[in-house]
Amino acid sequence: MGKAAESVTLDEDVQEELRKLAERSGRPLEALANAALRDYVRYENHVGASIDRGLADVEAGRVRSTDEMLSYLQEQRRLRSRG
Repeated sequence: MGKAAESVTLDEDVQEELRKLAERSGRPLEALANAALRDYVRYENHVGASIDRGLADVEAGRVRSTDEMLSYLQEQRRLRSRG
């Protein structure tokens, strides 16, 4: 994977905590920051994709009311207790 140079300004408290973590772990500060940003970007992309899927379900009519969902869950519990 290639490297790209980019500059970001960190809040002082974040920079200090990152520095302490790098010192404690023996890992380079840049590696820790990169890992944290990678996780954050992946998480945000996952959340955005989940929201998009939910909106597509709503638009396609693939929804249930609260009462329908509660009835469905109650039926599932009943079936499991018989099994």
